[in-house]
Amino acid sequence: MELRVLRYFLAIAEEGSFSRAAKRLHVSQPALSQQLAAYENEIGSRLFERTSRHLELTAKGRLLLARARDIVELATRTEESLKARESSGLSGTLVIGAGEVAAFGCLAAALTALKAAHPKLDFRIISGNGEDLAGGLSNGTIDLALFVGPGRYEDYDYLELPETHRWGLLLRADDPLAGKNAVTPKDLQNRPLITSRQRLVWNFLTGWLGKPFSQLNIVATYNLLYNAAHLVNAGLGAAICIDGLVPATFADRLVFRPFRPTLTSDAYLAWKRGTTPGPAAQALINRLSGT
Repeated sequence: MELRVLRYFLAIAEEGSFSRAAKRLHVSQPALSQQLAAYENEIGSRLFERTSRHLELTAKGRLLLARARDIVELATRTEESLKARESSGLSGTLVIGAGEVAAFGCLAAALTALKAAHPKLDFRIISGNGEDLAGGLSNGTIDLALFVGPGRYEDYDYLELPETHRWGLLLRADDPLAGKNAVTPKDLQNRPLITSRQRLVWNFLTGWLGKPFSQLNIVATYNLLYNAAHLVNAGLGAAICIDGLVPATFADRLVFRPFRPTLTSDAYLAWKRGTTPGPAAQALINRLSGT
């Protein structure tokens, strides 16, 4: 499997046309068709169903599309890292995965300073929850990930960040609980609740509740909080989340009330254990750690 052929395949799939893909790649259309046909013969499967009007991916083509993007991305970034080690300044793209959390402000300031020092360096921010980001670190498509508790991932090394987030409940402003200063485990009984889909979060909150989290009335789960805020605003339920995340759209309609006893999670920047971060990633780690 050659990277060149994978890049050809991706261009055809993304453009939906051999002619547009050939133009994008600066190769002739016959050469592109021949390369793809040779690869299909090699793997014994057709990757596209060809009609007079359009191209459509086959089942094998859809499988290859998902894998090829990661393979080509990883190869491109590895090449950029190797070139960066031989240059006097940092260049290429640093890929950072992060949840939509207030702790990202700490990263944003460091990235801005890093860009000022290295104008050829770019950043790609990928939003996701802890499970999504852990997967990206494992397969190499993410260089660094910003996690906010509730636990540690054993396969990664960390840099603790000077940020702590409180857990609590996102409520409509007219909810009776909005009049309280804090929310207790008893307040959650029989309430419709919206929560993160991560089981790690469920296990973490079980200790605070004093009983299995599954006994609560969970009416919906979310990946990132913005859509969950819409559900809260519509009256489906209250959302269990960390502080600092109320979207500006709902600033006058939703309120956050912390849990009592207080429940917090630390923020930390992670990378795959046993690996050497690339030059740009290491520069960011150094800047955040003050070294």
